[in-house]
Amino acid sequence: MTPADSIEQLKNLPPSTIAAAVAILVVLVIGLRLLFKKPPAHLIAFSGEAGSVLVSRKALQELIKQICLNDDWVENVAPTIKIQDGKVNTHAKLRLRSPEDLKKNCERIQNDITTLLKKSLSFDQIGTIEIVVSSFGNNPQETAVKKESSLEVPTKPSLDIDTETDEEKQRHQD
Repeated sequence: MTPADSIEQLKNLPPSTIAAAVAILVVLVIGLRLLFKKPPAHLIAFSGEAGSVLVSRKALQELIKQICLNDDWVENVAPTIKIQDGKVNTHAKLRLRSPEDLKKNCERIQNDITTLLKKSLSFDQIGTIEIVVSSFGNNPQETAVKKESSLEVPTKPSLDIDTETDEEKQRHQD
């Protein structure tokens, strides 16, 4: 079969078949483009007459990490930022010191993240702030007691070094 024969066969196809094939091709191209589209590296914090202020995802993740680690109950955090429907969605995977007051601690962390996004960075479109507790560590009071006890400096046994001469010893004995 030569290329000329292939072209002849395409000319003989009904227009609806050609339109369906083109539509499928367009849908595939758009779908693959959306699937492999890289998310934007920068988020628009706000825009003004002079221009826009952009914040990188990495910088935002670092700020959220700092906010979370400032909390006494958080030992480690791995934040991720996603943009869906024009909203900034935050996912923070936490290691907490203790399961004590879990609800109160997680709500406080969510509020801290919301404050950071709204007030400090002026993000208007804030989506969900999802907290995932991945594990628990030691209780802060136990950790404080352990730290205090580890700060105690062991005393060294005193060494009695004889610095007196034989004559001085003799005088003390007399």
